[in-house]
Amino acid sequence: MVALAPINSFGQCAGFPYSSNGGRFSVSQVKGCAGLTVEICITEPSCDCISCTCDIAFGDGAGDTFTHTYTEPGDYRLQVIFPNPTPSDFIDISITDKVAPDFDLYACSSNTVQVDVTDSQYDTYQIDFGDGTQQNVPINSANTQHTYIDSNTRTVSVQGVDTNALDNCAVATDSFSPQITLPVALITELNVLDESSLELRYDLEDDIFYRLEVQPNGTGSFNFLKQLDNNSSRDTIRNLSLSPGYYCFRIASLDLCTNTSTYSNTICSIDLSLTIQDGSNDILWTTSSPSGDFNIARKIINNTGSSTTNPFQLAQASDRFYSDQSLTCNTEYCYFLTANYNGGISKSNEQCGVATSTLTPNAVDNIAISVNDDGSISLEWQEPNGIVGGSYSITKNGTGIGSTTTFSYTDSIANGNETSSCYTIGITDECGNSNSDGTVACSILLQGSIQPDNTVTLDWDDYEGYFYGVNNYTIQKFYQGTAVGSNTSGVSEFTQVDNNNSQQIISYKVITNPNDGSLPSSASNLITLIKSNNIHYPTAFTPDGNGTNDTFTVTGQFITNYSLQIFNRWGEMIFTSNDPANGWDGQYNSKPQGEGTYIFNLEITDLAGREIKRNGSFLLLRR
Repeated sequence: MVALAPINSFGQCAGFPYSSNGGRFSVSQVKGCAGLTVEICITEPSCDCISCTCDIAFGDGAGDTFTHTYTEPGDYRLQVIFPNPTPSDFIDISITDKVAPDFDLYACSSNTVQVDVTDSQYDTYQIDFGDGTQQNVPINSANTQHTYIDSNTRTVSVQGVDTNALDNCAVATDSFSPQITLPVALITELNVLDESSLELRYDLEDDIFYRLEVQPNGTGSFNFLKQLDNNSSRDTIRNLSLSPGYYCFRIASLDLCTNTSTYSNTICSIDLSLTIQDGSNDILWTTSSPSGDFNIARKIINNTGSSTTNPFQLAQASDRFYSDQSLTCNTEYCYFLTANYNGGISKSNEQCGVATSTLTPNAVDNIAISVNDDGSISLEWQEPNGIVGGSYSITKNGTGIGSTTTFSYTDSIANGNETSSCYTIGITDECGNSNSDGTVACSILLQGSIQPDNTVTLDWDDYEGYFYGVNNYTIQKFYQGTAVGSNTSGVSEFTQVDNNNSQQIISYKVITNPNDGSLPSSASNLITLIKSNNIHYPTAFTPDGNGTNDTFTVTGQFITNYSLQIFNRWGEMIFTSNDPANGWDGQYNSKPQGEGTYIFNLEITDLAGREIKRNGSFLLLRR
C-alpha cells in the first residue's frame, strides 16, 4: 500500500510522457533495454495516493513504490489499484535484451569514413564519429559518410534506439584511422591444394573494403569473386577447375565514397602435369609469365617412405617444359614449381611418379688407371651421363674379376710393375639395363735403360683410356724417393742425360694429362735405373816417372768402399790400399820391383749398395 507520493502526485506529472490505459497515471519510460528505470506519476484527481492509499504492481513481483528498475527482459503490465470507487489502471512495459548493434567502418580517401550499420534490431541508430559529430540514421538507411580534418585515430560508436524507448541499450565501438590515400593490398602467396581448390594469403589493412577478383587463364577482364574479411590473412577458394587451366587473382581496394579502386599485385596459379617417359620424367606447366624464373623443386621418396626436397632446377619465365633425366630407376619423384609474381609467391600442385627406363645406359668411356708401388692397379671412372646409381662389373684381359657400386676398384693381384693389364667397365643401371661396351683401358708399363754415359731412355705404350684422348705426358723424376723435377712429352718416349755425379739411383714415373681436364690422371709403374760405376784398371803400367801410366790405379764413380791388394809371382802381398786415388807405383819396401806379371784382388761397394769383386793380373814394364 502506498500512502504518500512526495513528488509523484497529481499536478506534478509534466515530465512523464506515457499515460496509462485509463489515463489515471503516467510513467517516465515504457520501453528500453534491461536496467530500465520507470517512475510513476498519479494523474487521478480523486486519489493522488496521498490523501488515499493505492496498490502498485510492476509485473515482476515488485510493487508499492513509485520508482522501479527492470533487470530482466520481458513484457510487463504495470498496475495501479486505486480504492473504490476509482477503477484500477495499467500500462504495458517492454524490456528487451538487444545487444550492441553491428556496424562496419570503411576508409575512403581524403580522411573520409563510411559507416555501414548492418544491424536491424533497432528503429534508429545514433552514430558518434569521435570528433564531436553525431548523426542519427533510421534502420536500413543508406551508408553514412563523414570527413575528418586530420588522420588522427578516432573511436566511432553506434547505439541503437527504438521508438518510444530510452537510449540505454549497449553501445558498439570501433577505432578508426583516417587515410589520405587508400593503401594497396598485397597477395603474398598462392598455393594450389588440389584440382579444385587453392589457398591465397595476403596482407590487408583494417577498415578497407576489399574485393577479390579473378581472371580465368589470364585472358579477358577480371570478375568479382568475393568480398574479403580484412581481419583474415588467408582464404581458401574452392569449386575451381585448376587442371587444365589456371586462374589469376588480384585484390581491389575500393573507395566506397568515390567508387574508385586501386589494385594489388596479380598472382596466378600454376597447373603442373608429369609424364613418365622412357628414361626421363617430363613436366609441363601452364600459367602466365611470372616476374622472375620458375624454381623447379624435386622431392625424392626413399624406400622408407620419407623424402628429401631440394631446389632442383631453374626455368626461365618463358619456359613451360622441363625434362628430368638425372634419375634413379624405380625411384619415386615428386615435383612442384614456385614463381614470383610481383612480390607474391605462387606454388603449383605437386605431381609424383616412379622413374623407369628400358634404354641402354651410356658406356663407361673414361677410365683412369694408376699402378701402385706394390704393383696393384687402381681404376677410377666417371659415372656415365644420364645414370644415377647402378652397379659396375670389371673385366681384366677378357675375364671378369669383380664388381662394385662405387666409381673405383683396385686389382690387388695385378703385377703392374712387370706387365700391362687391360680393363673394361660394364654398367647395369637400376632398371636392369646393361652396357659392357665401354672403352678398353690398359695400364701404362714404363720401361727404361741407362747407358754408361748416363743417357736415360724411357718408353711406354700410348694411353687410350680417355674418350677425348691424352694431351701429353708428364715424366716425373726422383732421387732416393724425392721428386727432383719433371718434363713433358707429347709422345710415349723420352730421353735425357743425367750427369749428377752425386746420385747413382734415378726413378721415373709417367703421368697422363687428359684433354678433358675434369678427368683424373693415370700413372705408370715406377722404374728405378742405376748408373754404371764405370770401374776401370790397366792391363799394364810403366813406372818410369815420365808422368804417363806411372801407377797401377783403379778408376770409377759412385765408390763408397774400396780395397785393393797386389801380389807378386810368389804370392807375397806387396801393396794394399783403401783409397782409389792411391795407386801402386811399382815399389815394395822402397825398392823398385822387376818386370813381370803381378796379381790383384779388388773389392768395391758403390752408392747403389752393390758389391763388386774383381781379380786378375797385369804387367809391370820398364823401359
